[in-house]
Amino acid sequence: MKRTLRGGCLIGGICFAVGYVGPLYWWPESNLGPLLGIFVTGPAGFVLGCLAGALGVFGRD
Repeated sequence: MKRTLRGGCLIGGICFAVGYVGPLYWWPESNLGPLLGIFVTGPAGFVLGCLAGALGVFGRD
């Protein structure tokens, strides 16, 4: 369980940061850019990170 949550937080945090900052960099005139990180890439990254952690991608404890 610890590995699963660690993977979810790690990958979810990275995906959230990329989804939040990326649209601000590429389309600075859009005021809806950060919503991509909040509603799409952050949760999707968390789920993928949890799956990767459950499969043992992040090593043993």
